Amino acid sequence: MKKTVLLSATLCLLALAPGNGDACIHPPKGFKGVVDSAAQRGLIFFDNGRQELVLQPGFSVNTSELDADEFTEDGMLKNFQAFAWIVPLPSLPDSYAEVEPALFADLDEFTPIVPRIPSPEKDADDGPPMVFDEGDEDVEFFEPLEVGSYSIQPIKAKGEQGGKELAAWLKSNGFGELDERVLRFYLQGGYYWLAVKLSADAGLPADGSVKPLQISFKTPRPVYPFKIHDKRGEFDLELWLVTREAVDLTKSRQFGIETAEQISDSDQQQNRETSYVKLPESARAIADGSPDLKALRTGKVFVYRFFGRDIDADEGLGLALLQDELHWEFEKDVAPKPKEKSKAHPAR
Repeated sequence: MKKTVLLSATLCLLALAPGNGDACIHPPKGFKGVVDSAAQRGLIFFDNGRQELVLQPGFSVNTSELDADEFTEDGMLKNFQAFAWIVPLPSLPDSYAEVEPALFADLDEFTPIVPRIPSPEKDADDGPPMVFDEGDEDVEFFEPLEVGSYSIQPIKAKGEQGGKELAAWLKSNGFGELDERVLRFYLQGGYYWLAVKLSADAGLPADGSVKPLQISFKTPRPVYPFKIHDKRGEFDLELWLVTREAVDLTKSRQFGIETAEQISDSDQQQNRETSYVKLPESARAIADGSPDLKALRTGKVFVYRFFGRDIDADEGLGLALLQDELHWEFEKDVAPKPKEKSKAHPAR
């Protein structure tokens, strides 16, 4: 096994603790609080084959059973100091950064969901209801990184044997067990993996308000780690996508995510089409440093706010049925090509 870096990342959180890794989150041994999955939030900037992806892991802690001495003076949980997660991506990232938590609050304010026709019966600030409760080696480990409070180990696995070694490594390092079908899906797609751990000696906040992680990589189309959550319990998702091109919303809807207009024809998102310079400063900071996004920064952009509810629930979208990872296609790429005019036959 070659010692390079295994980069495996998924938004399904696994608190660092001994025990079975099948469930989504494991509280540390002896921790009395109940750790639950919360809604995930993400931001994507995409243009020119470059994607800037910001992920905010979703978790919350029910502290009703905790004693006062379980908290620090700052309100952090003394005995909940770390968790691990896995992120599969189509190519090896080339840069990472920690992002200020205000980012998603700024985006929420910039893209409010309002009625198409304001009426006295409905507050104009209301939105749709949200539920937030390469070598020949089988496994190649790339250079590990420290990004703020995050430790990241990039990995590439190949073939059946590589998949077995990867699964064993993840389990032995506190990342839980991967469903065999999910593992096979990403292996066949040639994905890289990010094994991410977030640590805080002073403890983590009960409301999950940790700094998001920014990941930069090349991809021919915008993508989001989605199928990795198969068999890990239902979850909600809120995503922002910023591009220069209009997105085909009929295609993205097949993945169980919708815009406000698709959820209710009486609502609409503000600032769907805007200029890059009008975006919140915290959002522009994500894309400002990328040379590949230069064209995106110079003019009009489309800002899509997507909502996904009860993903992988019994009566919701079943991730096992998806044949592809969550991605977006553009209207210009799916529009029918004009038919060529038939040439008239010469007169005989």
